[in-house]
Amino acid sequence: MSEEYDVIVIGGGSGGYAAAKKASDLGLKVAIIDGAKELGGLCILRGCMPSKALLETSSRMRAIREAGEFGIKVGEPTVDIEALRARKTRLVDDFQHYRIKGLENGNFDLIRGHAKFVSPHEVEVAGHGTLKGKAIVVATGSLEMVPDIPGLADSPYWTSDDIVDLPRIPESIVVVGTGAVGMESAFLFEGLGSKVTIISRSRPLISGVDASLSTAMEARCKDIGIEIIFEKGLSNVSHDGSSFALTVGENAVISCDQLIMASGRKPNLSGLDLEKAGFPADLRRLEIDEFCQTSQGHIFGIGDVSSPLAVVHLAVMQGEAAAQNIVSYLKSESLRATWDERLNIFGIFTDPELVELGWNDVEAKKRGFDPVSASYRYDDQGKGEIVGEKNGHVTITADRKTGKILGASGMGPHVIDYAHTMLVALHQNLTVAEFLEIPSYHPTLGEIWTYVAEELAEEL
Repeated sequence: MSEEYDVIVIGGGSGGYAAAKKASDLGLKVAIIDGAKELGGLCILRGCMPSKALLETSSRMRAIREAGEFGIKVGEPTVDIEALRARKTRLVDDFQHYRIKGLENGNFDLIRGHAKFVSPHEVEVAGHGTLKGKAIVVATGSLEMVPDIPGLADSPYWTSDDIVDLPRIPESIVVVGTGAVGMESAFLFEGLGSKVTIISRSRPLISGVDASLSTAMEARCKDIGIEIIFEKGLSNVSHDGSSFALTVGENAVISCDQLIMASGRKPNLSGLDLEKAGFPADLRRLEIDEFCQTSQGHIFGIGDVSSPLAVVHLAVMQGEAAAQNIVSYLKSESLRATWDERLNIFGIFTDPELVELGWNDVEAKKRGFDPVSASYRYDDQGKGEIVGEKNGHVTITADRKTGKILGASGMGPHVIDYAHTMLVALHQNLTVAEFLEIPSYHPTLGEIWTYVAEELAEEL
């Protein structure tokens, strides 16, 4: 079989589905190819949704243990692991069913199988022959990245894929890695009752975010008993059938019931044969511009395979932008749809949560701005004091010359939810003065953005 499409989308996760749907809505003939064992994508099946379902239970257990601060006498909570697994599965099944319905009933062809390039405009799918695409979107996501550490491959360590199945609740856990997966894993199992230790190769604890957030998160870990080993790496692993012995640094050995490797993810380019489409054989990431276009003009990249930040909302933005640009490309018109890098928002669902969006001081300076920032603590804010937040704060960064808001960050209760207030401010290019014209209800956690904006207005 050889059939020609306006657009071939490789990958049916959140970004690929968004690209296929948008392209078909714009009148293009579209095929979407997905070779995964199950339809649904990483976020629904093994990432965002199952992990957050488990974290919700963990956070509630922690809240029960901390209830004495609010005048409530309770005993030590226990978890029904079978009921927890069942709830998580029920939620994921519902999310997956909705996505499968969209893929199977969309105005595009859904082709199940693994795709690989045989020429710049052709992909081969096992059992379906060769498909030709005037334009092609690569949305193959990412894979777990596990380092080559002596003894690790021979041990029953867990990754994020294992955690979402919640095989058991170990008495003690060591987490290697301090990104979103590592920190969420640490808080998940601490909340469920495990003794948790984090191994961090560097300090600050969380790289890539404002240093003050990392310091606040370190203080929170100390408060709840999560131990952190700084500036040392895991150098050897052994397992005797019941427990792990871990060599940290040169010779320090610690033991635990379970090891979790949360050492990051890498773009999933395996098996695509991208060199046959004109890319270097040693390609590690599918680099894209602001239009999602690669060095091969008819090939677009979206989501984790090309994005600087592996988050769903960027994958969806990129998928929709790629579809719009393909319409222009096929008409030999200039590309106009962009994914706005300023609208990056990155959250870690710890307890409390951590969020960063837009550009902080360091990133703003790199882009030629003269940034100025101000911060405000929750323990000096009405609702923050009421809910008992002791470590968290929020920050807003603006351009000194124009007063325009460039970014924001924070660590606090449910801060990811009301960080969307600042995302709207970024989207609308508001100045600090314009933002302060928007009223906030009192007393709420979300009004803390106006407190810090007032501080920032004085700085400006």
